[in-house]
Amino acid sequence: MIIDTLSVVIFVIVWGIPVFMVVRGYLKMNTYDKKSAINDFRSRHFIFTIGFMVIGLFFTHLGTLFAVSIIRIIGIVLMILGGIFSVLTTWKESKIRSMLILILLSIIISVNVI
Repeated sequence: MIIDTLSVVIFVIVWGIPVFMVVRGYLKMNTYDKKSAINDFRSRHFIFTIGFMVIGLFFTHLGTLFAVSIIRIIGIVLMILGGIFSVLTTWKESKIRSMLILILLSIIISVNVI
């Protein structure tokens, strides 16, 4: 298993900076806002939509980094599930936005598969 140094640096930047910013923002919140954020992150809606897509993208990036295809496949499946749930929940509010989610997710998945 050969890991390119540039790929590791890109992985750390792409995933490290947003995680650092989220943790820093969370630590600056007051206790009421912290409880509200935790409740939002634990909700089924968040887990099945944004959570699946972010975890899927993370697994896809991790599988590409370590050249393990099964991790990439798991990531792609999670992204597809998250996209389907996002389209279904957004469809009631805006059909155009749900189609936009579907198109963007299709582009991301097709880039990761090739």
